[in-house]
Amino acid sequence: MSESEIPATGEDSVVDLDARRVVTPTKRRRTLITIFILIVVLAAGWVVWFSSLLTSESVSVLGVEGAPAQQIREAAQVPLGVPLAQLDTQGIADHLSSIPWVASVDVRRGWPHDVVIAVVPRTAIAVTGSGLGVDAHGVEFAPTSPLPAKLPTVTADGIGLVSAMGVLNSLPDDLGPKVAKLSATTRDNVELTLHSGAIVKWGSVEQAELKSQVTRALLKRKAKMYDVSAPELPTTFKEKIQH
Repeated sequence: MSESEIPATGEDSVVDLDARRVVTPTKRRRTLITIFILIVVLAAGWVVWFSSLLTSESVSVLGVEGAPAQQIREAAQVPLGVPLAQLDTQGIADHLSSIPWVASVDVRRGWPHDVVIAVVPRTAIAVTGSGLGVDAHGVEFAPTSPLPAKLPTVTADGIGLVSAMGVLNSLPDDLGPKVAKLSATTRDNVELTLHSGAIVKWGSVEQAELKSQVTRALLKRKAKMYDVSAPELPTTFKEKIQH
């Protein structure tokens, strides 16, 4: 075997192995940077989750004022002095959503020390005989402020109430203000009483646009009752003959 074919051994091998173990300044710097970043991340996590630097100290309520806002603060029961990161904001929001007059609520962390509760109250489109507001989804609630004086009065409950509110909410701007009262016992027998005293048998909420068009045309003829529950075959009752 020639000398060129003899594998390197001895002192040359030791030198190569030692060379691999040499820690260069670049490697040392990278290691220190990695350790520093890890320390910063851990410290930041501790500050956010466990320290007293970012704790809840106040509660702000948006969307309502006065007594309703105070009701929200009391019902939220936000613990003070707790790290904001540990607050169960969704749990607080779910609890507040059970208040009848609240349509929606969002609870956010207002860093560094505030808890922000944004509330959207329900909007009444009708009123019950007992003075409760009713929104477009048929939800009854005690209003947080005086209701508009010209809201129609509804007599219904359960699915009838939901259907009646669906009908009222579907009426165009020129027909809605004409409604003084509405009633329903099922989803299919909604009746509207107009300010003129005339009654419109509307039926269900289906075909709302067509029924509105037919009603608009029929109202040009004076009658005691209009039936548009089957809008393809509308009828009038006790129609007054115009001279």
